[in-house]
Amino acid sequence: LPDAAGIISGSATVCQGQNAVVYSVASIVNATGYTWSLPSGATIVSGANTDTITVNYDLTATSGNVTVTGTNACGSGIVSANFPVTVNPLPLAAGTISGLTTVCQGQTGVSYTVPAIANATDYIWTLPSGATIVAGNNTNAITVDFSTTATSGNLTVQGTNACGNGIVSANYPVTVNPLPDAAGAISGLATVCQGQNAVVYSVASIVNATGYSWSL
Repeated sequence: LPDAAGIISGSATVCQGQNAVVYSVASIVNATGYTWSLPSGATIVSGANTDTITVNYDLTATSGNVTVTGTNACGSGIVSANFPVTVNPLPLAAGTISGLTTVCQGQTGVSYTVPAIANATDYIWTLPSGATIVAGNNTNAITVDFSTTATSGNLTVQGTNACGNGIVSANYPVTVNPLPDAAGAISGLATVCQGQNAVVYSVASIVNATGYSWSL
């Protein structure tokens, strides 16, 4: 029969989704093949039935043990000692964002939040053009200022950690209502008399204006 398998070497800590992880064992005397056992979610992608294998961990892989046994036509040898592998998780998918769905150009101090994302150590936010995070960056609760040129668009967020990024949230549409355009030239009498009435002044319609504030 094959001799007892020796000590396995390789990465003892990996991430979900990590690929091309190599494990090996010293050649086993009398072995013509090698039978490997891996943690759940791990797959041998090259080197199967040899003393050196390359393993991919899928996005749902969990911690567990790697073992190996030598085989030949007579049977299997003694299995190796367990080689524990810790599989660190990716952040879970981001939940639903909450906050204002309609803002104005130039509006400041607008809050947006998402429920805490399991396994996330940081948060990656994307914002509409002209929007800037002014507090809470890399957290699940941010404060945003919209510039005077900001435009409508989507907010998204995803969790991140040392292993990578989680699944991004659904788009959270934000409508940015525009400020009125600059007022044009006023027309009307430039010289009047004290006590004169019914003097007309006008300005071309101002784009995006719903009202007009005059100073006299």
